[in-house]
Amino acid sequence: MLLEGMRVIDCGSWVAAPAAATVLGDFGAEVIKIEPPPGGDTYRWCSQFVPGFPQSSENYPWQLTSRNKKSVMLDLKEEEAYRALVALVRTADVFLTNFPPAVLARLRLRWEDLSVHNPRLVYGQLTGYGEKGPHANLAAFDRTGWWARSGMMDRMRYKDAPPAGGILGWGDHASSMSMFGAVMLGLYNRERTGQGGKVHSSLLANGLWANGIPLAARLAGAEVTLETPRQAMDNALAIPYETRDGHWFYPWLFDEERDWLRFAAALGLEALGEDPRFMLTADRRSNAAALIALFEAGIVKQDWAHWQVAMSENGIDLIAVSTLDDVIADPQVLLNEGLLPLEQPLGRATHTVNSPIFMEGAPKRAAGPAPAPGQHTAEILRELGLD
Repeated sequence: MLLEGMRVIDCGSWVAAPAAATVLGDFGAEVIKIEPPPGGDTYRWCSQFVPGFPQSSENYPWQLTSRNKKSVMLDLKEEEAYRALVALVRTADVFLTNFPPAVLARLRLRWEDLSVHNPRLVYGQLTGYGEKGPHANLAAFDRTGWWARSGMMDRMRYKDAPPAGGILGWGDHASSMSMFGAVMLGLYNRERTGQGGKVHSSLLANGLWANGIPLAARLAGAEVTLETPRQAMDNALAIPYETRDGHWFYPWLFDEERDWLRFAAALGLEALGEDPRFMLTADRRSNAAALIALFEAGIVKQDWAHWQVAMSENGIDLIAVSTLDDVIADPQVLLNEGLLPLEQPLGRATHTVNSPIFMEGAPKRAAGPAPAPGQHTAEILRELGLD
């Protein structure tokens, strides 16, 4: 496998940095997760006690982000455990962490602490808000550092409505891919120079990048308006519609002047093309509420399966607003390996979510089991010559 023989130390907690280690492991790296006693990473238990996590008898978040890892339990506040970690660092290619800078300093886990033991080490650090400034040590999760602080939470709301919440782990998984890319950049630099180095990113930096177009617009002096409520929308061709069986879809009309007539024809509303309220783009904008009502009345008469065929026959692409059940049964998802089979089914679950990058000729590992707390401590310590 592409990264076989590479050793990665995952000395982080929760999701963002550990998920970058997951992707390295998908391509064959050996990933050793350092966990504190007695119970290990708090993320192991989050689905049982964190509000908002869907309840299941299966530990699905831990399996998702910790597949194929080895667990070593060390109390890094103890000198003997720290010496064991240093011995492990000497054998490693990559060290990943998302502990706050003050914690890294206290535990002697900074780049300058570890690189003296292994100058070829690529050290990856993910913070909440960056390493500088008054909030460098402020605890962050993706809803706070990635979603709220970046300005995205404020953008995703209607005028006079409160900001929207967030989806579990979305900013964490997005940020983990930046961390993965940064690590590979560090490894590439090591190939060129023979020396390791430190790479870093933050939830805030990734949130700013994801929110880049609105921020760039504001930097250029543009007024960036809030989302328009459906009842006030001035474009009937740029909103989702609901079918009779409760399925929502979004019509993708790339060339509006041509495609809106095709859309109307698929609905059996060809006469709208001769209606003076809708003939020109400006007319459709000023009479959007009436056009929306006509479209809604037509679409609600048939199920989603009917509209898939009718729209395709009229040259209109429909973008499904997929439910979770739609996604896990979607042939496009399955054929493109968006889901990864579990080596050992986890109760009802036979698959988990695949990491989103692929390389021709470089197969990925199957999704092996996530480790039990400290499962590999004795094995790894013996390998290092420790009792």
